[in-house]
Amino acid sequence: MTVQVEAPQQQRAEGFARDFALMRRRGMMSLDHGVTVAALAEGHTDALSRSGLVRRDLRRSFGKATGVARGVPLTVRLRLVSANSGRPLAGSALYLWHADRDGAYSLHSPGRAERNYLRGVQITDETGWVTFTTIFPGAHDGRWPHLHVEALSGAAGQVALPGDACATAYGVPGYEQSATHLALATPVTEDGGELAMATVTGDLGRGLVATRTISI
Repeated sequence: MTVQVEAPQQQRAEGFARDFALMRRRGMMSLDHGVTVAALAEGHTDALSRSGLVRRDLRRSFGKATGVARGVPLTVRLRLVSANSGRPLAGSALYLWHADRDGAYSLHSPGRAERNYLRGVQITDETGWVTFTTIFPGAHDGRWPHLHVEALSGAAGQVALPGDACATAYGVPGYEQSATHLALATPVTEDGGELAMATVTGDLGRGLVATRTISI
C-alpha cells in the first residue's frame, strides 16, 4: 500500500541545487564543463548519469568521495504521479537523500564532508516508479526519522518512517544514538506541519521496504 500526499511547492529544487554545487566544487563528480542544474532539471540526464549521481544503491560514496554507510538494509520504492490527473509521471528525475545511522548527513555534517553516500537520483519508469537500495536512516536533533525527496522538475518533501519500524531498526547495534533521539522526537516537519508516513514492510532478516506515492 502507498500513501499519496502533495509535496509543498515552496520547497522545490533547493536540496539538489545545493548538493550538486557542493559536490562539483569539491571535485566529487565527472562532468563536462558548463553543465547546470537547470539543464539537468529539463531532462538532460546523460550528464547526470556521467556524474555518478544516477544510481540505485546509495550505500557507497561515488566519484572521488570515500566511505560506506552501514546499517539496517532498506529498499525505498517511490511512485511519482500528477496531482491533477493522478497519472504516473514517467521519465522524471527523482533525488533522494537522508541521514546515516548516526543521524548525520554526508557532505554537510561534521566528519562527513568527504562522503557523498546516501544520496542519489533515479529516473521514473513508465509507471512512475523508482527504487533505491539504502539503509534505514537514523534520527537526529529531535527530528523524526525521514527521507528527503525532490523531483528535479517539481516539488520537494519529506517521507517519514513509522514508529514501529524505527523501533525495530534502532534495536540493532550501531543505532543506539538514534534510539535516544527517537524518544524525544515527534513526526512533524521543521515548519510545523505533520509528516506523511510511508508504509514499511519486511523484517530485519529480509530487509525493510518503505513505499510511498508522491503527487506533484
